[in-house]
Amino acid sequence: MITEKIFKKIIQTQIALIITTFVLVAFETEIYPLVDEDLSFTFSDSIHLLWAIGYITSISLLYKFKPLGKKLYVIILILGLIMTLLGNEDFFIIEYTSFTPFIYAVEYLIFLVDGIILASLFLTTLKEKFS
Repeated sequence: MITEKIFKKIIQTQIALIITTFVLVAFETEIYPLVDEDLSFTFSDSIHLLWAIGYITSISLLYKFKPLGKKLYVIILILGLIMTLLGNEDFFIIEYTSFTPFIYAVEYLIFLVDGIILASLFLTTLKEKFS
């Protein structure tokens, strides 16, 4: 049974994994700089930035057990899936470096924790906390 304390630890784990991803990507781009890449900010980038802000907002609302957090979290995850499915080819081109397996591993852990959070929100007694 997932209690409030365990749920908060799950949220903290998710935040730590997100920070770890950013640190790994920062180190990767510092050690292996991108050559001849267009770094202009596009419309797609602005949509992804808005999505990231919504994701962080929903996580913080879930941590505080706000009912809006549950709705926002589900909407943000669905929008993330749609953005992935409709993403352009530049989104999927990966320059393989020695950091890539670690980044993938952390990303997969983020997806796993997303599933744990969803299951906690809808299949445990915590669902009453968000009503």
